[in-house]
Amino acid sequence: MIFKDLNFVNGKCQLDYNYYVLSFSQIENEKTYECAVFNRAKLPVDLPSVKTEKIKNNKWIKIHFTKSDVEDMLNKFWAITGIKNPKQLDESEFYKDIF
Repeated sequence: MIFKDLNFVNGKCQLDYNYYVLSFSQIENEKTYECAVFNRAKLPVDLPSVKTEKIKNNKWIKIHFTKSDVEDMLNKFWAITGIKNPKQLDESEFYKDIF
């Protein structure tokens, strides 16, 4: 899967990798994206080698991803799950980032 295959609805795209859901949100007025990973309990999770946040000035902040960074993340999830073309969720199925 490549970036142009993603279907963004109101600035969001969520991909179902069976146990994990990978979520991208476009930053308003920018060409960058934030990323979150959820499990089936709809809770954010941390996975080894998948960084979505970093520490800046002693605070956790979301990393802003470019289109090529998003494609790198898609390739990581393909390697982790073995799923090359995950199901794209409809807006009514979207998980909410509670943090």
